[in-house]
Amino acid sequence: MGTNSQRAKLTLKALPHELTEATNDYYLNVKTQKQLTLADLAREVAATHGHQNAAEVEMLTREVLELANWYLSNGFTVTTPQGSFRTTVQGILLDTELNAAPNRDKLKLNVAYTMGDAMRQALDEAELDVEITKAATGPQLFSVADARQMEQMKLPDADTRVPIPVEAGQTCVISGRNIKVGGEGSEIGVTLRRTDGSTGDTLFFPPSKLYPNTPTRVGFVLPADVETGSTWQVTLCTQIGSNGNKLLKTPRTVTMENTFTVGEASSTPVAPGGDDEDDDMTEDPLT
Repeated sequence: MGTNSQRAKLTLKALPHELTEATNDYYLNVKTQKQLTLADLAREVAATHGHQNAAEVEMLTREVLELANWYLSNGFTVTTPQGSFRTTVQGILLDTELNAAPNRDKLKLNVAYTMGDAMRQALDEAELDVEITKAATGPQLFSVADARQMEQMKLPDADTRVPIPVEAGQTCVISGRNIKVGGEGSEIGVTLRRTDGSTGDTLFFPPSKLYPNTPTRVGFVLPADVETGSTWQVTLCTQIGSNGNKLLKTPRTVTMENTFTVGEASSTPVAPGGDDEDDDMTEDPLT
């Protein structure tokens, strides 16, 4: 088993839980490190085992993963030290549609993951370190969640809430503090930058494309062609000050520390679906 001899160290960031009335509680996020590619891992394995050709290690590993993809697309379950993967489908068809090839537009195929014993053991053995992040001035971005999950926060019974993944074509909502978007300039808005792979795709949403647009919630519709499994970084730029209306001399730009992945539900606390004091945007000409 190719493992690193050093003990893993998992850094957790403790951030003020702004979404509760208490003043002394924090929520935890995993501090994201550098994103590794298959080539990065192959080079480390090659060096560990004295191989001269890291490219060959990468090629063989890629072939194994591509073979796993083929078996998953045939309905097999694939188990690795990381866990078990199985193909799932969501969708509803009428009885009149069952005699022909199913309409793929009505179906959503995905792969479900269950953490395995080896992965669970690796997390159990990791050393935990907590960094405390004090409250900052200006805009703060907490999380990105599907708008339907935000609606669930209104439900009185927590047992009825289920994780809802961020999906292409659906409205996503950024939770934060002092994040109402408005002002002058082409840079004012929300920018998404893809961080997985090498494409570096970007999506930009000006204030006119943001709804809701309040000091604690900013929403946008994720394009329908965004790839499931893609990971995105969120940057928000606004010229509106902390009072929610006054324009600052220069815009403020803030980038959310954690990324979000299409097809996954938010693991960060999201704001309840209650009203903001500044929810009535018709009274604010800046947005």
